[in-house]
Amino acid sequence: MQRYKKAASTLMMLIILAAVTAIVTLRGQNQNKSTSDEQNTRGQRDLPIVDYDAPEPTGDQERAKRRSKGKRYDNQSSQPIQDSPQASGRIWSSHWSRGLTAIPSDQSDTVLIGQVLDAQAYLSNDKTGVYSEFTVLIEEVLKGNIGTSLPSGSKVIIERVGGAVRFTSGRIQRDETSGQGMPRSGCRYVLFLKRLDQDQDFSLVTGYELRGERVFPLDGATVEEGTQKFPFDEFNGFDASAFLKLVRDAIVQKPKERSE
Repeated sequence: MQRYKKAASTLMMLIILAAVTAIVTLRGQNQNKSTSDEQNTRGQRDLPIVDYDAPEPTGDQERAKRRSKGKRYDNQSSQPIQDSPQASGRIWSSHWSRGLTAIPSDQSDTVLIGQVLDAQAYLSNDKTGVYSEFTVLIEEVLKGNIGTSLPSGSKVIIERVGGAVRFTSGRIQRDETSGQGMPRSGCRYVLFLKRLDQDQDFSLVTGYELRGERVFPLDGATVEEGTQKFPFDEFNGFDASAFLKLVRDAIVQKPKERSE
């Protein structure tokens, strides 16, 4: 009888220990998930990829259009991008963010909410540079450039310097700007854009991912890049509704009013 009680007590202790362990593990997983959710997707640094030997478009019009875009990114280096076992990638200066505010509506021709449908990298004509192109389905235009028609439900092309190059060897070389992230396909963003030309192509000034009820800045330093501060950091994990109100208010206010 005594032996039975001892065995039952031991079994009960094991059950309690297992339950406590499970609770601690689950709590740790939830905390890790919460921490991960709080972090900006900029830490992942997913880059669109282009094959180094990708052929040009076959159609004359499309080929001319691609060459016109590629010309904007020529002369990024004194030498064309080349395959090398030692090549780990190129990281450009982080000075691009100087003068930008956390909500750069004044420095943007267009501000919109949209979902990224597709992302593709391209080489410049002289193969010294890489740029990425994103197709965005417009949900709402918060600020529009005069003479530009961007109705809800239409698509717009945005560009950002950088991307990844895949060589025939299978090696991939990254080409990116310190502190800049790339929009991800399938995600919703508030995008601040500068108009590039009359074809309604835009460059990306910065953006914020709309994830659930919070927003996360696209741009900012990763852990590997150090502790440099960016103006966008203050809205990391910010309430989405409150953020959108701040964006709308910033757009309707005059620049002089905001500077006073």
